[in-house]
Formats: sequence, structure tokens, C-alpha cells
Amino acid sequence: MSTETEEEEDVEIIVIGFDDDGNEIEEDEEEHFVKDVDGVVDMTFQDKDFRRISYDNNDRFAIYKLMAYFHEDVVRGGRVFCAGAGALGNEVLKNLALLGIGEVWFADFDAIDVSNLAKSVLFRPRDIGRQKVEVAAERLADMSPETKWVPIQGDIRYDVGLGVFRRMDVMMSVVDSIDARVGVNRICAALGKPWLDAGIGELSWRVSCWDSAGGPCFECIMDTAMRQQQHLPYAPTCAPLAEAIRDMNRQPTSPLAAAMSGAMMAQEALKLLHQAKMETPPKELEMPNGLQYYFGGGSPYLEVQTRNQLEGCPGHEFWGEVHEETSFTAEGTTLRQLLVKGAELLGVAEQKVAVPLGFDFIYELYCHQCKTRTERYTPRRVRTLDLSCPHCENDEARPEYKRALRIFEKFADKTLAELGFPKLHIFQVHGGGNTIAIELTGDVEEVMGG
Repeated sequence: MSTETEEEEDVEIIVIGFDDDGNEIEEDEEEHFVKDVDGVVDMTFQDKDFRRISYDNNDRFAIYKLMAYFHEDVVRGGRVFCAGAGALGNEVLKNLALLGIGEVWFADFDAIDVSNLAKSVLFRPRDIGRQKVEVAAERLADMSPETKWVPIQGDIRYDVGLGVFRRMDVMMSVVDSIDARVGVNRICAALGKPWLDAGIGELSWRVSCWDSAGGPCFECIMDTAMRQQQHLPYAPTCAPLAEAIRDMNRQPTSPLAAAMSGAMMAQEALKLLHQAKMETPPKELEMPNGLQYYFGGGSPYLEVQTRNQLEGCPGHEFWGEVHEETSFTAEGTTLRQLLVKGAELLGVAEQKVAVPLGFDFIYELYCHQCKTRTERYTPRRVRTLDLSCPHCENDEARPEYKRALRIFEKFADKTLAELGFPKLHIFQVHGGGNTIAIELTGDVEEVMGG
């Protein structure tokens, strides 16, 4: 056996350049290229209208490095949140996996049933009965093990701290109810974040980008019928169909519409990601805020719909700068401590501050049958809400609830976690005509990880 060390062969670097007219520049036209001390040509599209291209067959993302506008470091370092993991959510998440997004959080509260198998690329017959986010996380990790996948079993309006959304580069909604979309809209407005929204039908789909800070939001386009349907788990547009859907609790959709809108949704997410992480993103990646892309499959046709901001729309409330309270955690901070801190920051008496919730907060159940009262801390509008009395057989006790919390509540000395609030949450405290947003920043390391 030879002991001689063979010299490593030089790897040929293929250099391709294009002039302003798109014509290929030959390698020997050296006047077009600037070389460093090692004789290497460094061409990026920010500096020149041509760039260096190399291709590594052992790099699964090599093909993306040939793209002119998407930056690999931005994509790999991106953090995206997707609300919904149904048919459309499957398509969006699958595309994010193929693109190799660095970190993807996604939430859903449903389990897989038989009907999901006809529309969802990530689910299999053996998955029936399991939670959607659990199964999706397993399949997605197989597709892109480099990505950090964070599945959340729950409702984003109540079960996820606003501090999580605050740390996202991109917010996406692929939910199936108007109520949930309003929830995402309010969250993004409070934090000053643009967000992407999509919906599908049998032959049609739409993709929108909303930015309440500088244009219309989702609630600006809601008409009277949509507001009446806001708290229903579906949003049909035809009265006879609505009756049938109400009985079935189903909205007819197709995997074809999900695939098409899921592709556009992922592409817009890439653009929004570059907007969030770059000081001067390429002009080609400008976001179409306030525009809605609608595809009708019957003809078919694609149209761009321009939306306008509605004067006085309630979906534009921005909370301003967030005060990070590093000593506050959900499990270690009481409601009283939160309100005292809010009063201190606002410069008013503790009795004059309050935390508005934006939803009905149940704190007690009263049973008219056995005349007992039971502590109960939960949002009123949650799925499968159990109002049964724990002391007798009455299956529907009367909930007592509040819309704002003050320091004189009898439960003021309970921790925020005991009251049902999530970790890393942000609370808006009102007092003296002003407001302050306080974050439970002490939870950040546990919630967000490394």
C-alpha cells in the first residue's frame, strides 16, 4: 500500500456573470470582475448585476443559492409562526420545510379525523385520533431536520404568550374561522406586525397581507354578515349551504386550492421574512400590504383586489413599546404585583389601574341546583368548555366573568399562571388615561429556548 499522500485536486469553480442586458459574460473578460488577494471573484447582486454561482450536489439547499433575491442566511435564521395545521396549514408547513426555514412555530387544537385524509399531505390513516400538530411535527422533522419545529396544542388567542409572537419574524394565519382571524389581527396590530392570511374553498382561494400600522387590516374588510358569523366555526356565504354546513360542522374545501394558495403563502412569507430581517431588502421583495390575491377556479382567473382602511376600525390598536420586566414570570408573579408595577410605571394609584382582556374571563361557577360557588379561571369562549358543577350532577352551572381585572379582585393574589395566562405573556395596563404594555420577560429563556 502506498504511503504517499496524494495532493488534493483543485476544485473547479464555475463563474457565470450577466451584464445589464442579461447577456452572459465570458470568464476571460476579466475587466468585468474584481478579484481579491487570492484571485477569487466575489460577485453579489448588491454590488454588481452579476454574481458568482457554485453548485454543490451534497448540499440539499444548493439550488436555492442560485436565486438572485432570497438570502440563505435570512432564510436559515428566520423564525415563522403559522396559526393552523389543517389542509392549508399542511401545505404551508410542507413548503417551509422544503425551503429550510430556520425555526417554525405552529399551533392547532384539533385532532385528525377521517375527512382530513383527503386534504392533508402530512397525515396518514394510522394518524386518525392523534393531534394534528403532533403528527405534523413528526413528518416535518423528517423532511427538514435542520429546522427547529415547535408544535403548540392550543388556541393562539389564549394559550400562547404575546411575547412569543413579538419575537417572530413572520406571522401567518391559515385558520378556518372569522373569529380566529380577528384574533390574529388584534395580536399583530398590538405588536405592530404585518401578517399573512389565506383561505380556501372548493375551487377558489385567496392570500392577503395585512399591516394595520400602515394600511387596511383584516377587520377593515368585514361586512355585517361576516361580523354575524364571527363567533361561528365556519364562514359560509350561501344561506342554504350554511344550514347544511351548520349540521355537519364542515366547510367544503379541496386539496387543489390548498396546494395553490399554500405555495403563494410560502413565497410571500419568504418576502416578508427578508423585509423583517434586512435593513434594505431587494425592491423585488416588496410586500403587497393591503392587497388580496383572489383565484377563482371555475373560469379560471386570478385578480388582485385593493383593500382600503376603514375609518374607526377597532383592529388597529397598537400597544406601543413593550416594557420588559425580567423579574416577572407567569408562575411567580401575582395579578396584584402586575397591577402594582403598572401603577408605578404609569405614575397613578394602584386602585386606578386595570388590565382589559378583550374576552370574557370566567372566575367562578355558580350552581343554582346545589347553591355552591366554585373557583374557575378560564376564557369563556373556548372549545369544549366544561360548565358542570363539581359538587352535584348539574351539567351547566352559571359562569361569573369579567372583562377587565383590578387590584381589588378576590383572586388578586393568585399567580398569573393560576389564573390561566400563558408564559411570556404581555399585559396592557390602563390607568390615568394612559397605557403601558408589560411583558413577563422572566419566561423568555424557558419559552423561546436557545
